[in-house]
Amino acid sequence: MEYLGVPDAVLMEIGSDLECCKRHLEELGTSVIEACTNAMEHGNKLDEETPIEVIFDVNDLDIKVTVLDRGPGFDFKGWQPSNELMRERGRGILIMREFCDSVEFRRHEDGRFMIILLKKLDPDDDCD
Repeated sequence: MEYLGVPDAVLMEIGSDLECCKRHLEELGTSVIEACTNAMEHGNKLDEETPIEVIFDVNDLDIKVTVLDRGPGFDFKGWQPSNELMRERGRGILIMREFCDSVEFRRHEDGRFMIILLKKLDPDDDCD
């Protein structure tokens, strides 16, 4: 958990070379931290010997971040948010869905569980 800021720092470094809205990068960074936290806590059960993998795919139109873990996953097709939105924990998926243009949950071909976060880049969106 002590390295949760690393994927966000990598994303900010990547984003510094792109013509896009800083707020969009920050939203994606928050989503990446949520995805990594879930992967470490729920996927890998905080086993320090079991790594997660974070993959950044960047082009002129969007940034896609894939987070993979070795956990069992969850029923993402049947997942429903809790009615208790003010609770201390459990809002990660809602945050990811709010801040990203697309959020996908599925199995990688090697069996790992993965979350794919997509944020579209619009250089004309002056939101800083």
